[in-house]
Amino acid sequence: MRTIGIALGWGSLLLLAACDLTGGRTGATASSYDAPAASEPADAQPAAAAPAGDWYGGDMHVHTDHSSDGSGPRQLLDQRGPANVSVADQIGEAATQGLQWLPLTDHRTYAQHYDPLWESSDLLLIPGEEANGSPHANPLGAVDSIVQGSVPEGRPEWSRLQTSIWDAHAQGAAWSHNHPDDGHMNDDNTLNERANAVGADTVEVWNKGSGIERELLYAEAQWNRGFRFAGVGASDNHFRELWKIAGPGTPVTHVFAPQLTERGVIRALRAGRVSVNVRELATPFVTLSGDFDGDQVFEAINGDEVVAPTATAGVLRARIRNGLGATLLVHASPGGESGVIASFPITALDAQFEIPVTTDGSDQWFYAEVRGPGEVDSVDTSALDDPTVLLQPDTGTDERRAISAPIFVGPRLAQARGAEPVPADIGVDDGAVAVLGKAGEFYAFPDVAVSGAKVHVVAEKHSASGTHVVYAEPDAVERDLAPESQAARFPKVVTSGADVWVAWQDERAGQIPRRPAIYLRHSGDHGATWEPEILVRALAGRAEKPDLALLPDGRPVLVWQEIAAERAFDVMVQVLGEAGEPQNLSAAGKSIVPYDGIDTRSAIYPASVWPRVAVDSAGRIAVVFQDNRLDPDPLWTSQPITGEDNSTEADNYDIGVVVRDAEGTWSELQLLGSDERFDSHPDAAFAPDGRLMVVWDSKEMRAAGANLSIRWSTSVDGGRSWSATDDVSAIAESAEHMSQYPRLGITANGAIEAVWYDNRAADWRWRVMRSRFNGESWGEADLLMSPGVNTWPAVDQGVLVFAGTRLAQRAQRDLTQSIWRLDGG
Repeated sequence: MRTIGIALGWGSLLLLAACDLTGGRTGATASSYDAPAASEPADAQPAAAAPAGDWYGGDMHVHTDHSSDGSGPRQLLDQRGPANVSVADQIGEAATQGLQWLPLTDHRTYAQHYDPLWESSDLLLIPGEEANGSPHANPLGAVDSIVQGSVPEGRPEWSRLQTSIWDAHAQGAAWSHNHPDDGHMNDDNTLNERANAVGADTVEVWNKGSGIERELLYAEAQWNRGFRFAGVGASDNHFRELWKIAGPGTPVTHVFAPQLTERGVIRALRAGRVSVNVRELATPFVTLSGDFDGDQVFEAINGDEVVAPTATAGVLRARIRNGLGATLLVHASPGGESGVIASFPITALDAQFEIPVTTDGSDQWFYAEVRGPGEVDSVDTSALDDPTVLLQPDTGTDERRAISAPIFVGPRLAQARGAEPVPADIGVDDGAVAVLGKAGEFYAFPDVAVSGAKVHVVAEKHSASGTHVVYAEPDAVERDLAPESQAARFPKVVTSGADVWVAWQDERAGQIPRRPAIYLRHSGDHGATWEPEILVRALAGRAEKPDLALLPDGRPVLVWQEIAAERAFDVMVQVLGEAGEPQNLSAAGKSIVPYDGIDTRSAIYPASVWPRVAVDSAGRIAVVFQDNRLDPDPLWTSQPITGEDNSTEADNYDIGVVVRDAEGTWSELQLLGSDERFDSHPDAAFAPDGRLMVVWDSKEMRAAGANLSIRWSTSVDGGRSWSATDDVSAIAESAEHMSQYPRLGITANGAIEAVWYDNRAADWRWRVMRSRFNGESWGEADLLMSPGVNTWPAVDQGVLVFAGTRLAQRAQRDLTQSIWRLDGG
């Protein structure tokens, strides 16, 4: 039997067979469409297991009143009217329409996730954002806003789109181009320079409020140029007034995933295993599978890439549920009017068709579409001044009802061929050693702790449907520290002598509703063996993003952010072994404005997030976090009446600092940073001489087009007073480039060291920078020219770890990211 390679989103080929669209409906949340099992030839070799999973329906693109134009009254009244579409409104409507998962993709903000209303027991909530000033894109599954900076001199405009894609992928997020007819195409339907960016996982080909025929033209043109992504659907809903005709779930994007988890949905999107239909309930649904080795087993499903020799005879199988009276069209490259290779009337509620095809040695693609009578497939926004349009969907006789992602077939995995290529990687061998990961595997968010000659590294590992906290023993053997969990994230590690402690965030009970808890685990023998896990904090809310330090007596100090119903996000601290509940470090002085029943934005909960902790040899504890309590309308842009005159385009976050002295008394909150800047992602460290250093990233108060830089401030009196934090307090600032997510460490000789990732390299790639404090100022920063995209650095005792893509073999659909260690910096 000839083997056929099926690439599922990474560079190495996986050998699959028996890959029909299988998996029965396992519960009320699963949309599963069972295909009849194909018979296996008597002489066939044992087939690989068919992919386990179900089809789960969601909406890629939904807004709330956290967007600057996120409701009808706000747009009509120049952002000064009351809002009427809250986070809870959109979540509730999505659940009513039968969706199983939902991101809320508000414009250039992450604030919607800090709203107490970001909560559901009915569907899976996934982090999302509509990023960029232009063109718009949705990173789904990112850990914070993907900031679009300015374009450095000498680079094309689309370079900032490319660096944004790399940034999202470094976090394990899926990247989706939104409404490409408005952003990636010229008026004559040709592609503009933004179409050169490589690596988008999905592209909207069915945005309810856009030109979906032009969107499909864009997708087909890109597929013909070797770009590999799935087409997705999105309501792009801003207004509750349009729920009837273009609310959440019109259309529905279905993903084929092993489980309904955040990682399952994101991985399915990145692998392109997608099918879209007009609505979730009782409307046509189409899937496509392919057999390209003649064994009557359909190895590929829509979204997959098949590597097959020229002149291979294959068979496509299209299956349609609920399509009675409609027509199936099968499209093939190069697309357009000449691209329909088969057309069938659908005469049964469960219909199946087979279409023979032959490979021709080019990069081919095939997708299925169902068209027929029903509600209009897109909304003419110019007609919305007619009130009757808002009451009932208009209908037509030849409307798109459903569409599948393509199956891609070629003699090799396709390479994207833009009009202008991404610059070649100019990275050089840096001597770094791979600690975790090999080709086809994804690791991120590493941390490192050094005790003598022992180096302890932890990181987050992604699987097809889960996330895992793994520890690299000093001999580089990988250990899963939370083997009972499929949703462990964001590990931090500290060590002293033989003691090693690791803390992480964990959703092992499931993700509907989202209930992350904080866990801790200890080893007393340098990581050789581990004691049972300790549940530190669980509540009817979310406890997230822990950090960890050790007091001189060896007791761990834990900090994290948490939220519950009708509560703001606050920063909590707990010293292991001290009696009592965790202490809230950020609630004092906050002003909470409750919902008044009129304006859905009037519930104001200032957020304190991204905590970090440091200790010194005297037992002092410093906790830093970002905090927006001084913003005129925390988490929002523009309030009624005052509107933009009393608001900020981006939240005015400052850096909060609280310090506990050696006697156990906490200081009052101090705020560092500038009222004119968005200050975020702090870290702190005590030097051996007692100096306290705080660093963070910062940008102008603009939602897009502003670059982040690294800022700093220092205190020599235990946090009572601080050096200036104005615009001159920057480390290696470049007005044209971006520096973000700084971390601090102490070198072996006691110096403070800062590391971060930065896009100033001539090939645009994110790379690690590091600088050391000489007692008065920061020394010249070193840009490490490691190969690939390099992000999320951490450092201790001069040992640097970071996530990097140097093992990746392909610019698109290759998830490979490993953890690297560099000593002696």
